[in-house]
Amino acid sequence: MDKQTEFYKSLTRNIVLIVILVSFTPLVLITGIVGHEFHTSYQGKVIAHLRELVQKHRQNIDVFLEEKLANISVLTDTFSFEQLTDEVFLKRKLALFQENYGGAFVDLGVVDQNGVQLAYAGPFQLSKAVYSQAEWFKKAMHNPYFISDVFLGLRGMPHFIVAVQRQSEGKKWILRSTIDFVAFNNLVENIHIGKTGLAFI
Repeated sequence: MDKQTEFYKSLTRNIVLIVILVSFTPLVLITGIVGHEFHTSYQGKVIAHLRELVQKHRQNIDVFLEEKLANISVLTDTFSFEQLTDEVFLKRKLALFQENYGGAFVDLGVVDQNGVQLAYAGPFQLSKAVYSQAEWFKKAMHNPYFISDVFLGLRGMPHFIVAVQRQSEGKKWILRSTIDFVAFNNLVENIHIGKTGLAFI
């Protein structure tokens, strides 16, 4: 009798376990598959959204840089080499730029083909500065328009340069400007992903 009771208890336990296993296995499998598909789909949408966001801000930064380059280019197309090498004239143009473009332009300088700054308008003592060995100068001499990477340079502060190369009487010269890094950083810092996300360049 005890053996029979034990047998039925064991049988009942096994049947219950089998019923539970048969009932819940499909549920677990479906939950796992649905969860995986949802995760994959959600991840794809998030990545696509981030890609679109980055592309939009990349375009904003490109537009910012191209505008600054166009502003410098207008000066070289409108005024002569002689006018731009007059420091009083150059200071007036810098003041006009700073007034109209929110202080994005830190300084203006005219550099000859030997890398000597012939005229300078700005807050630093850079008149007659020599840029012949500077990487940005070497590249700017071979391109009609040039935007440098961020570097320290003579002033020992992170900055970057936009430059336009022109010719006068068969000699090349460059009109260059330092772009305010704070103004550029403000543009970059406006890139947010949600309320807490940050973007880094």
